[in-house]
Amino acid sequence: MRKRILSALLASAMLSALLAGCGGNDQGGENENDGNDVAEEQGGKENEDGEEQEGDSVRISDETITLTLAGPSGATAADWESSLQFVEYEKRLGIKFDATTYTNEQWDSRLTLMMASDEMPDILGMGNSPMSRSEVEQYAADGYLLDFSEYLDLMPNLTKYMEEYPEFAKSITLEDGGIYGFTFLNIRSDACFQNYILMSQTWLDNVGMEQPESLDDLYNVLTAFKEQDANGNGDPTDEIPMGMAGQSYYAAELPILWAYGINSTNYVLHLSADEETNEVGLWDTTENYKEFLKYMNRLYEEGLINEDAYIVDATEFHTAAKEGVYGYVGGSGSLPGTCQETMEWYQETGFSAEGYNEADTVVLNPRVNETFRFVANADTAYPEEIAKFVDYLFTNEGVWSGVNGYEGITFDFTEIAGYDVIDHNAYAEAADLSTGDYRNNIAIAPGAFSLLAINEGTIYDMLENIAYEELTNYEGDCWKNSTANALTQKAFRDNEIKIMDRFPTLYYTEEESQERATLHTDIENYLITMKAQFITGALDIDASWDDFLNQLNEMGLERYLEITQDAYDRYVAE
Repeated sequence: MRKRILSALLASAMLSALLAGCGGNDQGGENENDGNDVAEEQGGKENEDGEEQEGDSVRISDETITLTLAGPSGATAADWESSLQFVEYEKRLGIKFDATTYTNEQWDSRLTLMMASDEMPDILGMGNSPMSRSEVEQYAADGYLLDFSEYLDLMPNLTKYMEEYPEFAKSITLEDGGIYGFTFLNIRSDACFQNYILMSQTWLDNVGMEQPESLDDLYNVLTAFKEQDANGNGDPTDEIPMGMAGQSYYAAELPILWAYGINSTNYVLHLSADEETNEVGLWDTTENYKEFLKYMNRLYEEGLINEDAYIVDATEFHTAAKEGVYGYVGGSGSLPGTCQETMEWYQETGFSAEGYNEADTVVLNPRVNETFRFVANADTAYPEEIAKFVDYLFTNEGVWSGVNGYEGITFDFTEIAGYDVIDHNAYAEAADLSTGDYRNNIAIAPGAFSLLAINEGTIYDMLENIAYEELTNYEGDCWKNSTANALTQKAFRDNEIKIMDRFPTLYYTEEESQERATLHTDIENYLITMKAQFITGALDIDASWDDFLNQLNEMGLERYLEITQDAYDRYVAE
């Protein structure tokens, strides 16, 4: 029977809602790179081939239709309907949205109640708190969700991206071949590089050393940072060569990990696959990882890494990093020092390690999120219109609408180094608001509809194509707060960078997911604990290694890898 949600689920959801009201159900949810971080820098008016895309400003319905919509809008239940984005949708596309929003904290319980009471609106827009793949599978099996695979003939822009990025097609296609919703695809040229990983050129100059190219070079540089007056303040004892903060700001260790041939951007639980046999394994149990731990332990024991690396508060660490306390640091968010000061650093891309990885190698983050941001009601009266609207969101104009609004309404294009870049400043000033407040409270409905981050015409595309000398000599807006991207592009041009393929994002059956979940959590937590103990010297690596491996086996590592192998085999067979 359709919609098999039991009444027990409804009772459970009501209990959850009550707990949430008492502060016992903190469902903040992660905003997995929703495209808002690039909102002020999306520009250009054409697709990659220089042609206008199908669907730009094309009216979807001759007579205005009303679609009901619900979604999480962030920390507060913002008014999506009054956003200029939604006003323009009605004018341009013929779609009026009757929107109900909830805070991220309220969303999970509200969603369950909505489904259990058979009151799903036409669309769920969930950029601020996406739905898991297993939830989509369950709701699809219960008959709730519209299958967009039946309407692909109306979605040429979507199918173009599915063909060009097969990993995206795999992320939205369920085991039965249906497409019941949409994940997030990021095709920006530099978007998949791991945040910033910086070394101070000023510190290098002060100790008279060159940028390190190998792990031996890195050790010698960090030692010089510690023993000499690297920061130039007259005190040779107050330098902290390398800064880390456990899982929060560990990016500085990634080039070291890559040097040992470990193709991951995760903190622990680094899955691998043999290129010839496709056999799945875990780097954390290999000699490569053991040598990585020994190298990191040496740095820690010799005082080359901040002593509080595994206990320091992330906020405190980030403040110190921003103030330039560390000579070598990785992270995200605001960069060390002012924009122009940051240009005196350089982006580290990788090291070589004798016997492991002889190339300057980087590993990119995945382009696709595995959680779903958009689903539609199987019983909607407007399936074709919704399909066309989704396709519109895969045009440049549609992408900009969800993170910027519309040209001449919420932003203008401003020229930087010969490139058009979106600029909200004039509209924000007229509204007497900061740019961020204007964009998120007036221009757009944050998190409602953002399924794609484009590259062409953006400041990132500009940095990829401008003359080399302009990367470091530009003194205007300092790349519109994209200094790290300028440094990354400079590093990629300076060095012959090799990209190491990462382990792909896999998708599991409901049964596999249930069995895997506990195994994954237990194994990951154990790896986190042991990593800190090995690096800080609380445990001797050689003496404890066999016990470490045995404990992993007792925790079900073999079964965990069997489940992963089955999912990987399906992935490569598709």
